[in-house]
Amino acid sequence: SSGINAEYGGGIATGIGEISAGFIWGRLSTKIGRHGVVMCSTVILCILYYLAFISFPFDAATATTTRATDKPIIPSNLYLTLAMGVLLGLGDGGFNVSIYANLSTVFEHKPAPAFAVFKFVQSLMGAGAFLYCGSLQLPYQLAILAVTCLLACFSFTYLERFPQRVLVFLTDGEE
Repeated sequence: SSGINAEYGGGIATGIGEISAGFIWGRLSTKIGRHGVVMCSTVILCILYYLAFISFPFDAATATTTRATDKPIIPSNLYLTLAMGVLLGLGDGGFNVSIYANLSTVFEHKPAPAFAVFKFVQSLMGAGAFLYCGSLQLPYQLAILAVTCLLACFSFTYLERFPQRVLVFLTDGEE
């Protein structure tokens, strides 16, 4: 059959969102600041989580697509899936642009260790998510994502406002 497969189309839409995020958030960060970009990204991701909550069966993460027994609140379709992919790319890209810019500013003399720690923690969290993703129902996974997204927003805003406190804490006053 011809047409776009939702599985591949969602990935392509996420890539489009990620690429667009670099341009959009890069330009907007000069106007609204990095913390503004992170706040906008948090709102976008929370909208995405809500859309996933209402458009996918609750057992979608624990059952195959054809065997899911729960019914979604609204029926999912290709266009919703593509829009959700773009939202995921925009939200994730906003966080990435802001975090990379913040790390390179705060740790301008030694950025490599800061980026290494960031990527290590990011990979560790991704590995942790892989451990529970097949056994935890979708609403609980979305709740974990929403809570950690909000914590990340608050943490980033705090670190953006008080970088000296964090730098003194991390370097023990050596820098």
